[in-house]
Amino acid sequence: MFDYSKIIDLDRPEHNNDLFSIKHPKMRREDRAKIFAPFAALNGHAELLASEERITVPKIEVSADDSEIINENIVTIAEKLRNKETVKAAVTYYVPDKYRANEGIYIVTVGAAEKIDETNATLKINGVMIDFDDISNIEILNL
Repeated sequence: MFDYSKIIDLDRPEHNNDLFSIKHPKMRREDRAKIFAPFAALNGHAELLASEERITVPKIEVSADDSEIINENIVTIAEKLRNKETVKAAVTYYVPDKYRANEGIYIVTVGAAEKIDETNATLKINGVMIDFDDISNIEILNL
């Protein structure tokens, strides 16, 4: 076994234009930091693990009565937007999970309705386009 007690207190060796210093120039501090940057060998692995921790549910079919109420509220919002009125609403909608088939999460967003696209059956609120089929509840807050 090597006796390190003789070299433990020595300074770092200096190489002044010898073969070693030419072949291995001293690295800048910024370049050395890159060596110790985090490395992800498996792309998407952390995201997949996070999706396993997330609680997802299957999409719930909206009843005929609830569907009628949603449609009435969409018509009311469309009329108000055509009249250039501000409509504040709370919308609960379903977002499918990209890792779990037939499961997703429900999100509630509250804000001013920006646009209704009847051709594509979408509602834009808070910058998010929501398909009418994904809406499970709409509550108009400023009637």
